[in-house]
Amino acid sequence: MSEKKQGHSSRPEYIYEGGKKYKAYDTNTVTRDNYFSDLLVPYTSYFKSPIAKLDAIRKGLQPGAINDLIVVTGATQTDVSRWLDITEPTLRKHIQNTKELNLGISEHIIQLFELFNKGIDTFGSLTEFKHWLKSYNIGIDAVPFDLLDTITGIGIIMNELIRIDYGATA
Repeated sequence: MSEKKQGHSSRPEYIYEGGKKYKAYDTNTVTRDNYFSDLLVPYTSYFKSPIAKLDAIRKGLQPGAINDLIVVTGATQTDVSRWLDITEPTLRKHIQNTKELNLGISEHIIQLFELFNKGIDTFGSLTEFKHWLKSYNIGIDAVPFDLLDTITGIGIIMNELIRIDYGATA
């Protein structure tokens, strides 16, 4: 049975279940965006330097990174398997496995997390960034979501986000 404890409005709410404490999230957009941003926190140290990123790629991410990717992006397993160039059954095996992900998959996931982190920074919310991703963009002559299957495509989107930050669109 879960019990919700109320705190001050500036403090997070918690749910206690089975003797464990879990942060509770509302379903409104701001709170959902905070939840998704919280999921990115373990990966942000990789964005700070190319060496940190390279080290994480070589070590391999934990399989839970795939679930985090699905939750943050709101993508389906079909989308994620297409981005990572693997079949859906292989994706499911990776999710259930305890072994670190290979170099290629780890690199792609880290690049996607970095892109989503930048998108949240540029647009102010994950919801707005996801909307932008699925809309045709004249600056890159494509729907950005369709470019997430390659590192080069992710780089093109990242460059466009930087252009947006500086007001140099289209």
